[in-house]
Parts: sequence; C-alpha cells; structure tokens
Amino acid sequence: MPINVLRNKTPQQVHDDVNGFPLRYITDWNDWLTVDDGKRWSLFGKIMRKWQATRPNRMRRLQQEAQHAPPYLDDLIRKAQRQLEVLGYLTVSNIHQRTAFQEKALRALWTIFANLPVKGIASCVGRTKAVLLLTNGRIGPALDSRVRRNLRIGPPTTPQEWISLLGEIADDIDYFEARHHQLFREIVPAQFAHLEYGRLYDMALGPRGRPRVEG
Repeated sequence: MPINVLRNKTPQQVHDDVNGFPLRYITDWNDWLTVDDGKRWSLFGKIMRKWQATRPNRMRRLQQEAQHAPPYLDDLIRKAQRQLEVLGYLTVSNIHQRTAFQEKALRALWTIFANLPVKGIASCVGRTKAVLLLTNGRIGPALDSRVRRNLRIGPPTTPQEWISLLGEIADDIDYFEARHHQLFREIVPAQFAHLEYGRLYDMALGPRGRPRVEG
C-alpha cells in the first residue's frame, strides 16, 4: 500500500496539520536555522537531547563535555559532514533522482548515527532526527512513534528500508501537488513556506499542539 498521508487530504487539511505543530519544536527549529557556525555542534546535541533522540539510552556528548569514552559527538558529526557534502541539495521530494554516490552517502549516515548512544544502537528515531537537522530539513521526516503511526509503518531497521520509505514519501508529495495543482509549500501557513519539504512533511505528521491564529 502506498504512503497516503497527503494524497487523501485537501489543501486545507494539510495546512491545518502543519499549523498544529507545537510551538516549542518550531522554536527549536528556528534556533537551529539561525545558529552561528561556532555554536552549531553544541546546539545539535542540545536539540537532539531535548527531542529524546536516543531514549532511553544516554546520548554521546561533544568531547569537551564528555564523561564517556570515544567516539564523541564531534567525531560522528565530522564523519557525517563528508556524506552531507555528497548529498548536496538532495531532498525528500527529489530522492528518486539520487545518484549512486548519494545513495551511498545516505547509507553511510544511517550507519554513522547508529552510534549516537553511549551504549547500545540508535533506533530509526535518533538516526532520522539527526539527518533531518543536519540537512536543514531536506531529508525527512524524523521517524518517531507518532510519525510512524501516521505513516502506518513499523520502524525501518536497514538503510535500504529507510531509503525506500523516502521514495514512497516523495510519491505522496508528488501525487498531492499534481492533484491540487499547488506546491506543498504554497498551501502551508505563510510563516513556514520557506522550510524544506522534509521538515514540512515532519510537521504535518508530528506532535500536535494548540493551533495558532494566523495574522
């Protein structure tokens, strides 16, 4: 069965879904997009811990903060940066156009962020939250339990399952846009229209807060 999060909804329903995303997570995202480069790695760790990305396991810290053995969070981010450069501006919406090198980079990111916890292996939740942040929302959604429930899927356990899911999400977005002759970002609240598709899709499926009144 194809992913049908957007394809069976009206533009108004999708608008309202995105508008209902909790303010506290919107604030986190705005902080992330505007952070100084020198504070970026520290904020990455802060947000990931706030989002409970490796719950119930303790997440690795930057070397200067760490009270655990290596690798440190710095090490993981450095490894990830090489793969992010290969991905460039690949997004969930054009994931079908990925090159063999970009697919290899996606697989590598899945493996790198398996090591987010000090002990144990990160689930798809931590891995996809890390990728969502570090791609500035281009590759998403983050696969927490609510998002997976809305997608009607179990947790992917291999990089290929994750990449295949991203392709199905791209198809869902394409179907919605073709059906309504509007871009996804054109029907969301105006204050979110600049966000990348992976982030917008995450907002449409993620936690609910109180709807905001648009001015």
